[in-house]
This record gives sequence, structure tokens and C-alpha cells, in this order.
Amino acid sequence: MKKILFYFLLLSSFASKAQINVSFYADPDELKQLKTRPLIVEVLEEDEDALKKLSKPKLAADLADYKKFIIDFNRDFKIYAQKYWTFTDKMEFKTVSEIKALQKEKNKSYAVLRLVQLNDKGYWGAKTNQNVPALAFTRIESNIIKTDSKIYLPSRNLNNDKSLSEADYKYALTILQANVDWIIANDKVLNFDKYAEKMAKENVSKLKGKTLLVEDNMLAKGRTKEAAIKNYGGDLKFVSESELNDALVNKSKNTAVVYTAPYGIVKTNAAFVSMSTIVYFKIIVDCETNEILWLYMPGAMNWGANMSNQLTEGEFKVMADAKII
Repeated sequence: MKKILFYFLLLSSFASKAQINVSFYADPDELKQLKTRPLIVEVLEEDEDALKKLSKPKLAADLADYKKFIIDFNRDFKIYAQKYWTFTDKMEFKTVSEIKALQKEKNKSYAVLRLVQLNDKGYWGAKTNQNVPALAFTRIESNIIKTDSKIYLPSRNLNNDKSLSEADYKYALTILQANVDWIIANDKVLNFDKYAEKMAKENVSKLKGKTLLVEDNMLAKGRTKEAAIKNYGGDLKFVSESELNDALVNKSKNTAVVYTAPYGIVKTNAAFVSMSTIVYFKIIVDCETNEILWLYMPGAMNWGANMSNQLTEGEFKVMADAKII
């Protein structure tokens, strides 16, 4: 009995997706109206507190990375928002400070497309500094924590380039808009997690017969491409990041790509152990239509599921079996 109680206490102190706020805060009518507003694309600024924290000589590399990220993100966000955002052709670019000034004036005429951090809400014990990056489409007057809609950004930490690719922006911006359109059409709010699951269940049969592209460094350590290909049983190719990017950007026919993105925080907080880590989901997207074809997003009760940003051979068997998790 003591042993059972020990494991019960361990498991009951464990939570995943509940650690961040996944909710959308606009109803279908509000989202419908939001689509008609002129759009502000938020431009990042260097934060004084961040600069102060990174001012020590030993953090010089981190400071350089921080400054480079802001430059790269602002440059790319401007380009790809104009290319892939279709809700409005009335688009402006304003800094965080300029948007705050409009909010102070009680301006309620704009929609805002911005980068947000979904922070640890502090459930199940101590709050961590970990967060999940997302793009949000929201009313200018809305609280930045309670955004009207959002989508998790893909992970780029598998390679040396910390910037997002064009395909990453296309994936995030097109699916976010599709999610909003679904809500309006069905008069029902479905947060991204549930929307992605629903679309995957409806579309998974379309995966059969397509060439599936996987970035060649996505396999977990010790796993083999040969075993993955055998488990999948279909046309599976491991390719470079640039090849995967080109396939989605150029709408390659009969082709789909696998993405990974952070979506929550797993945390244990008990007297005998304290640990937290970011967890990731895997998603397959059709290159030609941008439809979601498959989803692997384990919840808190999927004990033993792979929640890292890399793939095991077993996940390819789940794809082949058209199973949605």
C-alpha cells in the first residue's frame, strides 16, 4: 500500500497542458468582427530589463543572440505577414510602445497580430520561468495574456539557425486563420488544441499515398531511419530543412511535412522531486492545401508518450495506423 501511495503522489503532482493558458477569449461574433478591423503587426523592441540582465560580460553571447532575434523576427514577420495573412489588406506595423499608446487612448479600432509568450500559470506548485511561444490574433483592447486566438510556433532549436523559416510562418499564419474561420462558420469556439485534433481526425485518411517529408535531424538519438521507414510502410523521406521549407512554400503536390512545436509544460513538484520541462507535439500538414492530416499531442494522462521535440520509430507506426493522439 505504501508503494502504491508513493506512485499516486508522484503522478498526482504531474500536469502538462494545464500549465499554460490555451483558451481563446473571443466568441464567434467577436472574431467575425475582428476580421474586418485594420490590422497592426506588432514590431518587437529591445526590453530595458532584458538588456540589464544580459549586460554582464559573461552573458555577451546571450545579449548578441537576443538582439539578433529581435532584428530577424521583425524583418521576417513583416515580410511573411504581408504574404500569408489574408483576412485584411489594411496592414500597419507598430512597435510595442506605439500599441500601448493606442491602448492608453482607449482605441478599439484595430486587430493586432503579435508574438506572445504563454507563461507557466503556476499550477501544481512553484511557478517556473518557462514559456511557450505563440502567434496571437486579437483585439487591441484585449489583455495580452487573454488573447482572442493563438497558435503555437514551430520549434527551430533542432538546428543552428534560431530564426523561423518561411514555411514556419506560412504554417502558423495559415492554420491560425483557418482555425478562426472554422469558429465563425460553426459558431463554436474551438481552441487550437481541439481544432487541430478535430481536423486531424477528419483528414487523416488523406495522408495515405502522399510522400511524407521529415527533417533529417528529427529522429531521437539511437533511432534509425531504416526502422522509421519500415514502421511507416509508405513513401517516407528524410530531407534537409531547406527541402522541407521549399515543399510547403511551393505547395508541392501529393506531399506532406512533419512539424514539431512546443505546447505545454510538464512539471512535477513533490517533496521528493521537482522538475519541469517544455513538451512538444508533432503535426503533419499537407503542402498543397495546408490541411492538418495527423496530430500527436499527448495529454497529461498519456504516461510513457514521447513528448520531446524528436521522433521515435514508434510514432511512424502510429502515423501508418492513422491513429490520432
